[in-house]
Amino acid sequence: MGSQEAKLWFVFNELSARNKADSRIEGRNRLDRMLSAIAGVMSGDPAELVSIGDQLWACELAIGYTVADWLRTTEPELRGLLLGIATKTEFPDEAGDALRDRFHLSEFRLSDGAESEHSPEARGLGAAYLLQGVGASLPSERRWTQARLALRHLWLDDGGHDREDTVHILNLAEPIQVAEVSGALLERSQHSLASDPLELAATKEERFPHLRFGRAVDRQIRRLPTTLLRRVVLKLMVLDDASREWRQDETMTSPQLADCRPESASTMEQYEHLRIFPDHEGRDRTYEKHVSVGERHRIHILFVRQPRGIEVGYVGRHLPTVKHP
Repeated sequence: MGSQEAKLWFVFNELSARNKADSRIEGRNRLDRMLSAIAGVMSGDPAELVSIGDQLWACELAIGYTVADWLRTTEPELRGLLLGIATKTEFPDEAGDALRDRFHLSEFRLSDGAESEHSPEARGLGAAYLLQGVGASLPSERRWTQARLALRHLWLDDGGHDREDTVHILNLAEPIQVAEVSGALLERSQHSLASDPLELAATKEERFPHLRFGRAVDRQIRRLPTTLLRRVVLKLMVLDDASREWRQDETMTSPQLADCRPESASTMEQYEHLRIFPDHEGRDRTYEKHVSVGERHRIHILFVRQPRGIEVGYVGRHLPTVKHP
């Protein structure tokens, strides 16, 4: 995972501060709502709020009512959140020089359907796109309460030619958007896992927190063909959900997995040794049960009784059976 993806980046949309609130109470409420939405999407994970230039700190939420005034009047929890996640640099150092240069050589404008050259420049939203983050907008206009926004991206290619395309970013302004934005971020994350074996191997415990993994799984995942990764990720998601439900529901005697199959007695008698892998502590365990990943690949698992959960011991090609030696 690139360093800019190690945490979740929110980038303040300076355009959302142009329309001032009619009162200080409404101005305070706008920033409160934006930060409450950010807190909901963060859900305790590390994040930073970037402000291109000093727009966030310098902006007036209402006439004569600035963010500095807001800091003195809002709830301590939201004040602490802003002070804890707001960055002091214009573009995060973790992004790297290449991404920073790309930002300064690009131009981003709102795509309103008219494709007018007079559409406002959207520097903050453009930075959110490059950082693969989320735009953070004050709910000052209806358009800023949309969870997805389109931008025109204009830049010079290596040959010095003008290029342009339309890009889409996630945007957050209201707590009601938390579920949609969180779901889109999860989908983006799973798509990343489904295209890079090294990424999946390195982040599997973080992405599937209710599963345990044997010590051979990393090596097995790295050998998987890229075309298979999406199926593997989807199957691991199913296993993670089943493990979580089993752990939380004490009335369940075993995880609910429709696709889970034990090996036949004859297969185990002849091929049990091929299903022995080191568990998460390095002890050899027999992973008899399996779930299918297409016709030619399997994930072999173990139901762990204390503490309850599912452990993955093998991810790879279909192991030999008496019917398919």
